[in-house]
Amino acid sequence: MLKKLLIAVAVISAGTSSFAQQPDTTDSKVRDDLERALENIDPEDTDMNAEQLTRFLQNLAANPIDINTAGIDDLLQVPGLNLRLARAVLDYRNDVKPFESVDELREVPGIGRVTLDRVRPYVTIETGPGLRALYTDPRYWTSDSEVEFFSRFQRSLQEQEGYRRPDSTGFQGSPVKYYHRLQYSSNHISANLTQEKDAGEPLKGLSGFDYTSWHLALTDNGKLQQMVIGDYSLSFGQGLVLWNGGAFGKGREVIGTVAKKERGIHPYTSSMEANFFRGIAATYGGQFRVNGFYSAQRRSASVINEDTTRFPSDDGMHRTRTEIAKKGSLKQNMAGGRVRLALPFGIIGATGYHTSFNKHIDSGSAVYNAFDFRGRQTSALGVDYKLLLGSTLIFGEGARTKNSGMGLIAGIETPIRNNTGLVIAYRNYQKNFQSVYGAGFGEQSGEPQNEEGIYIGLSHELSSKILVSAYFDQYRFPGPRFGTHQPTQGVDWLGLVEVQLHDDLQLYLQGRGEYEEDEYEVQGPYGRSLRKLDRSRRSSFRLHAEYRVNPRVRLRMRGEWVRSKPPGAPAEQGYLVYQDLRYQPNSRWTFDARVSVFETDSYNSRVYQFENDLLYLFSNTMLYDQGQRLYLLANYEPYEFMEIWAKFGITVFENRQVLGSGLSEIRGNTRSNLGVQVRFVF
Repeated sequence: MLKKLLIAVAVISAGTSSFAQQPDTTDSKVRDDLERALENIDPEDTDMNAEQLTRFLQNLAANPIDINTAGIDDLLQVPGLNLRLARAVLDYRNDVKPFESVDELREVPGIGRVTLDRVRPYVTIETGPGLRALYTDPRYWTSDSEVEFFSRFQRSLQEQEGYRRPDSTGFQGSPVKYYHRLQYSSNHISANLTQEKDAGEPLKGLSGFDYTSWHLALTDNGKLQQMVIGDYSLSFGQGLVLWNGGAFGKGREVIGTVAKKERGIHPYTSSMEANFFRGIAATYGGQFRVNGFYSAQRRSASVINEDTTRFPSDDGMHRTRTEIAKKGSLKQNMAGGRVRLALPFGIIGATGYHTSFNKHIDSGSAVYNAFDFRGRQTSALGVDYKLLLGSTLIFGEGARTKNSGMGLIAGIETPIRNNTGLVIAYRNYQKNFQSVYGAGFGEQSGEPQNEEGIYIGLSHELSSKILVSAYFDQYRFPGPRFGTHQPTQGVDWLGLVEVQLHDDLQLYLQGRGEYEEDEYEVQGPYGRSLRKLDRSRRSSFRLHAEYRVNPRVRLRMRGEWVRSKPPGAPAEQGYLVYQDLRYQPNSRWTFDARVSVFETDSYNSRVYQFENDLLYLFSNTMLYDQGQRLYLLANYEPYEFMEIWAKFGITVFENRQVLGSGLSEIRGNTRSNLGVQVRFVF
C-alpha cells in the first residue's frame, strides 16, 4: 500500500508541476501550530480540552486581527507574540507609522523571520474606513455579520460490544455521533446554539440531544468589552485560579508557551460537555477592567448515596443506564470576578471565585486522593502579573484556596542579543492546593496540584534557515500521585533542530526523553505483594520532512523511534513511519491522504500521530502493537457559502483479533471510522 501511494504521488507531481495556483499557506500554518501544541498529548487524557484550542486558532485565522487597530489584548491572542513583542508592535504603529503590509512587521524590533511566519496567519491590515454608527443604528449591530450552520456525522464502522447487549447494561442509543451548530456573529454581537449526541447515547427528536449549549453575547461595545448570557469560558492570568479553553504546553514551541495569554471571558461554542460555565459574565473598562461572572448549572457525577457524590466528571458520556443516571445529579453555583490594570510596563490582575454544591463531594479513599477537595463549597484567590523590564518579560501568579493550599508560578522570558531567546520558570503547587478549575503550566495536565519544578527553554537561530531549540524540565511530586503511594520525581527534556533548506523544503530532527519515578509490584516473602520504586524511562527520536512539490502537491514524511522502559520491566521499542500527501487540484478541492506503518512491543511503547480532520476537530491518534493505518480526507467547496468535508480512516492490526475491552470491544483486527460534515456560511 505504501509503495502504491508513493507511485501515485509521483504521478500526481509530474502531472501538476506546470500549474501556478497559490498554496493554502494559512491553513497549513494553522495546522502546524495545532500539531506543535497537541501532538504529544495522550488522546485518553480527558483533562485536556483540545477542541477549544483548535476552535480558537481556526477562528482566529478565519478572522485575523488588524494590526493597525488592535489593542494590547488583541495582539496577545496571536501565537508567537508575547507582551514584549505586542508592545513593540504598538510602539511602531504609534511612533513610526501605521503598517502598510503584514511583512512590515519585520521592521519591529524582536520580530524575525521565524516569528513572522508564526504570526502571519492570524493578522491582517484592513483597507478603507470603518463603519461609525450609533448603538441605535441597526448597521452598528449587523456590520460584518455572518450566519454559520454546520452539521457533523461520525461513526465507527465496526460493532462494539455495547451495541450487542440487548439488556440495560449496553449502550442505549445508536452508534452515530451527531453534532450541529447554528451561530450568528457580527463585530458586536454573537448568538449560538450547539447540540451533540455521542455514539451510544439515545436521541429523541431535536429537543432530545444529550448536550445543548447556547449563548447570546455582546462584544466590543465601548467600555463594555464583553457580556455573555448563557454558556461561557474563563481564562485568566497564568491559569492557577481559572482557566478553561485549552492552552499550549510543553512541546516544540519551547519559549512562547510557558507564559499564558489570558483570553478572559469568551462565549462558549465547543462540544466539550463539562468545561464551561452557564449564567452571565461581563467585562467592563479600558486600561482598568473589571470582570464579573455568575454560573448555575447541573453537573454529572457518580452518586455514592443520597447526599454524597464524587467530583463532577468531564467525559460527557451518557450511553448506558448507569451513565444516564449520573446526568444532572449535582447542582453547582459559582460566582466570582477579576480586576486587571494595564500599565505602560505591564499588566497586573487579581482573580477569585466561590463555588458551592448541593451535595457533599467525596474524593475517594485511595492514597493519592488524600489531599483532593472534599465538602460542599470551596474558593480560590490569585494575583498575577506580566511586567516588562526593557526587553525582558517577567510573569507569574500566586494563588490560595479555601483550605490554605498555595500555588505559585514565576518566570522570565528574555532575548539574548537578536537571535536567541531564553525562558526560565519555577512552579510550586502544594499537594493540598485545591484549585479545581485551574490549569497551570506543568508536567501534569488539568488541575495544578502536588507538583514542583523548574523549566528552562532556549531557542537560537543559527542562521536565517536553521533554528535550534531545547528545554529541560525537572520536577517532583511531593505527595502520592495516581498509581503511587509516595513522593516521586522526574526529568523531561527536548532537543529540536529545524532547517528550511529552501522555500519548498523544510525538515526537523527532534529528540525527547522523560525519566520519572514510578512504582511496581513484586512478590515478597510468604506470597505478599510488595511495591517498589524504580525509574521509568521513555525516549523518542523523530525525523520529519515537508516538501511542496508544486503549488498543488505537498508531501510529508516522518520516521519516529521510541524506547520505553517501565519500572521493574524490560525495555521496549516502537516505531512509526508515514507518508502524507496533500493534493489541491483546484480552488474547490483539497485531498489529504496518509499511510502509516507502526510496530510497538506493547502499549508502553505506543506512538502518536497528529492527523488532519474535519473542521474544528482534534485528532491525535495513538497507535500500538503492529499494523498499518490509512486515512483519506476530502474538502470540497462547491459554492462560496458551502463547504463539505469527508474523512475515512482504517487501522488494521496484524497481531490482534480483539480490539478494546468492555463495552468498547470490537471482534476482529480492524477499526475504521467515517465522518461527514457540511458547513454553510452566509
